Amino acid sequence: MNTTIDLKTAKTIEAMNQKINHMDNAVTDFFNKMSDVLERQLGDDEVYAAVIAPEIELTITPLANVRSYLPCFDEADSCYSISDDVPLALCYDPRQVITLAGKRYLSGAVVFVRYDTNGSFVALTTSDLYLIQCYLGENSVPLMAGREKMVCICID
Repeated sequence: MNTTIDLKTAKTIEAMNQKINHMDNAVTDFFNKMSDVLERQLGDDEVYAAVIAPEIELTITPLANVRSYLPCFDEADSCYSISDDVPLALCYDPRQVITLAGKRYLSGAVVFVRYDTNGSFVALTTSDLYLIQCYLGENSVPLMAGREKMVCICID
């Protein structure tokens, strides 16, 4: 079976791919803007954070509930920015870090928060959730110990 694609077909596929990406970006931007408008109009003052842990999927929770996942949050936790362009931080318990082959992996709960220029926590946006999912997709690594497997987040 011949699986070779001729140059004309490859260019057509690339052009279609660019159009799909452009449409995806346009739709995402639209929903982000609508979400921002609704947040301003409805005046929801509650700040939400995203939480993930080995035993739970990515979850959105009010900031007031974060300590039920990460008890040391905003006291003895460690945080660092996950993006140069967006003020998003990943917060974790430094006691739940595994070091293997010179790399650090988070084995416990992780809280993602957005902060403003004063360092105060503010509500996550829809685009923040997309960035968090991309970050997790790029940095989640399964670690094996015998037959046991645990997905951790590499922070190096």
